[in-house]
Amino acid sequence: MQVNGWRLRHWPIAYKLVIAFSMLLTVIVVVVGSMSYSKSRGALEKQTKNYVPQVLDQVNVRLEDYVNDVKTLSQTALVEPYSRLIEEALDGFQDAGGERRLEDTIKLHEALSFITNNSSHPYVGVLFYTGSGVYVRQSVSGIWLDASFEDQPWFEDVDRDQFTPTVLGTIQFKLFADNPFIGDFYAFSVVQPVVRRNSKELSGIVQIIATLEPIRDIMRDIDFGDGSKLYVVDNRNRIVFASDRSLLGTEWESAYGLGWSEERDASSSIIKEVEGEDMLISYNRSAVSGWKVVGVIPLENVSKEVSQVKIWIVVSVAIGILGVVLLSAMLSIGMTNPLRKLTRMTRMQVDLSAPPVHIGQVSNDEIGQLDQSFRQMMKRIQLLSSEVLQGKLLHQEAEIRALQSQINPHFLQNTLETIRMTIRKGNLEKGEQGLVELGRLLRYHAASVNEMVSVKTEMDFILNYLSIQQLRFGDRLNIKTEVDEELSDVLIPSLLLQPLVENAIIHGPSPFDQRIRITVRIKRQGDYMVCAVMDEGKGIPSDELDVLLESLQQNERQQARRIGLENVYQRIQLTYAGQADFDIESMEDAGTIVSIYIPLAGRTAIDYEEERR
Repeated sequence: MQVNGWRLRHWPIAYKLVIAFSMLLTVIVVVVGSMSYSKSRGALEKQTKNYVPQVLDQVNVRLEDYVNDVKTLSQTALVEPYSRLIEEALDGFQDAGGERRLEDTIKLHEALSFITNNSSHPYVGVLFYTGSGVYVRQSVSGIWLDASFEDQPWFEDVDRDQFTPTVLGTIQFKLFADNPFIGDFYAFSVVQPVVRRNSKELSGIVQIIATLEPIRDIMRDIDFGDGSKLYVVDNRNRIVFASDRSLLGTEWESAYGLGWSEERDASSSIIKEVEGEDMLISYNRSAVSGWKVVGVIPLENVSKEVSQVKIWIVVSVAIGILGVVLLSAMLSIGMTNPLRKLTRMTRMQVDLSAPPVHIGQVSNDEIGQLDQSFRQMMKRIQLLSSEVLQGKLLHQEAEIRALQSQINPHFLQNTLETIRMTIRKGNLEKGEQGLVELGRLLRYHAASVNEMVSVKTEMDFILNYLSIQQLRFGDRLNIKTEVDEELSDVLIPSLLLQPLVENAIIHGPSPFDQRIRITVRIKRQGDYMVCAVMDEGKGIPSDELDVLLESLQQNERQQARRIGLENVYQRIQLTYAGQADFDIESMEDAGTIVSIYIPLAGRTAIDYEEERR
């Protein structure tokens, strides 16, 4: 390399150190800054995801308070003096043969006056159903209508065992001329069964009609920024409150991917693209009333603070890079000054074959240490043999890590392809479950800092992996495991069995019915633990099998589909120092058995772990 007539190798060491230190520390500063930004962004988004459901939970608590107020009001009809007046009115109707006499109607009207005596919420009215009619009290007047509680669509939901209040949620109600709300009106309703004294027979039903205004007042206090939308859905999946008023009273039809027919978490947040814009969708469902509060928030509202953090991090990185350059210059000058002195001193040694020339009194700086190191060089040669041995062990461990790193991308690519095909086929729930299982697999791999894991841990990993493959193959894939309990705690290399299971799935469909039957068996056989993976596929021709086994023993690189077998074979040879064995048995149209023989005596996996420590 030549820059402005200077070859790089001829540059002064000071320049090289300045460039090297600057580049190295700049990379560190940039990486740290990027990681800080990523962590900060993730923390802020996580905090927001947790904050929004908490706010919605508080809203749900206030909604529950309102629902409980209406339920409590409906039970007022069961206490004195209202219960006594209702009892007398019902007796009068019964004595008159069902005729609605004026004096009995007046008593019933007075009994329902509790609705006007309550000023905490603006109630529209109260209805009292009998077996032959319904009395409607609104404001100070009332009217009889021909209707029976048994004919109402909500009658089947009424509690006729314990006679407790029933929340009907949002209903459409016809209002009359003496009420400030005239015409068809969406209201909130609760019904309370009424039984006569010393009787278990239903005599009537009190229905409270309340406005939705208190619910709107609660929701007005919630503001998640521009473009945000809020919804309240009652227990009958009717929209009670919506930012778009035209949706009031309509059915919630699984908007934003949230359907309430299936079981869902009580509270959660997801990020989803809606009409080309990323949205944070949070919801909270009350365990008491069954009401749901849903918030739809543009993700950019959440990212405003993240953008500010990004600016500060960029500024900090720029200042850090400037400081790095200055620090590198100072360090390089401090390091090269002694080296320049050493250069002048070494020129005194004209004949390199002659004994070392002592340059007089040496100090304790780098030059003095270099002189002492030269005189001790011969002594250090005696230690080289042990260092070479240690280097060999480190090289062996590096080879194991390299082999494992080949398996991981290969496995991850196949797993993601399986989940992608599942989602492409429209099985979104199964695809989501597959992603959850993949997350467990990645956590397993991240937790396996060492290469050795227990048989139980490896089998749990295999079962998680097979559950992902089940998404792809469905009922075609049959799995059977046979593991000796006494071998559960034996340590083996992580991801040892997964490539074998993967190969069994790929090459294991039966030539007769195309079903995939796989058996994973771990048994003790003398002083060995035998790990076998069996399939009932088309098998391997004998000539191809011989070539395959020979190539594994000679460590020859084969086709991409054999990466798993090669890695498994090489890893057990390196890990167990040649004491482990590998065997493949196959018969055409009958299947294949791949077996690994791991010694339980001698240099076992536990010994390997102790050597690492």
